Amino acid sequence: MAIGMRKQKLIKNIAFYFFLILIICVLDFPIYWMIKCSFTDVDQIMTRDVSLAMTELDPSAYAQVWTGTGFASQLQFKAYMANSFIVVLVSSGISIVLATLAGYSLSRFRYKHRNGISQVILYVYMFPQMLLTTPLLTLVIKMGLYNSLWSLIIVYCTFSLPYSIWMMRSYFQTLPKELEEAAMVDGCTRIGAIRRIMMPLALPGIVATITYTFVLGWSNVIYPLAFITDESKKLVSIGFNSLVSGDMTPWNGVMAAAVLSALPVVLVFLFLQKYLVGGLAAGGVKS
Repeated sequence: MAIGMRKQKLIKNIAFYFFLILIICVLDFPIYWMIKCSFTDVDQIMTRDVSLAMTELDPSAYAQVWTGTGFASQLQFKAYMANSFIVVLVSSGISIVLATLAGYSLSRFRYKHRNGISQVILYVYMFPQMLLTTPLLTLVIKMGLYNSLWSLIIVYCTFSLPYSIWMMRSYFQTLPKELEEAAMVDGCTRIGAIRRIMMPLALPGIVATITYTFVLGWSNVIYPLAFITDESKKLVSIGFNSLVSGDMTPWNGVMAAAVLSALPVVLVFLFLQKYLVGGLAAGGVKS
């Protein structure tokens, strides 16, 4: 009987890991195929007998995309990357400063309609970006900011700030009030207790929130398409779309540009992953 139970357990484990590996392969294959095609000659990509294995690696597509030569002569990839960093970093910085202050206020201070304000902030985040594009575009045009990076910085805050506030509010609620109360008993002001006690403790939540806003802003497509027309001011999420031109599309170049544009997000996760698990888990708790 014990042998039969062990066999059953072994079969269940084999089936579990088989389906787990299958799911991982299905999810990761597009990423592998993108990297593989970026190192493959475009003529070989278009043939029916293209190999799934990486055999001959040709990095010329990366060089042409990065330097703006060959098929990528119309691209300004370095400018796209710089614009993306400016917009995403500035909007993320604004969001995290305001979200930290608002989250602390909503979690620590007692005032009328506090919980209602928290709910409204979350509901604002749930509005589809497509629904907000037209009114935001009208507002940006009236402000004279159309076709400028400042227009994107402002509108990026509309979707990053509400959820960032909710994240920071939830994270602050996991931190014990007694720590800052003890600091104030010892002579610290409220600001001093926040700066010396709460901010170091809230660092995982702050990093997780910054990472979230960075990824959300870096991958956004709707707003750059609507607010930017000047080629030199485009962001990397839409900049290399000009490579797609029917039958003449250099797919190895498109894939190379996609890989390069995804690298910053991958690096952010690699370097900040130790903060993400604790920050997102605590920030996801609803109180």
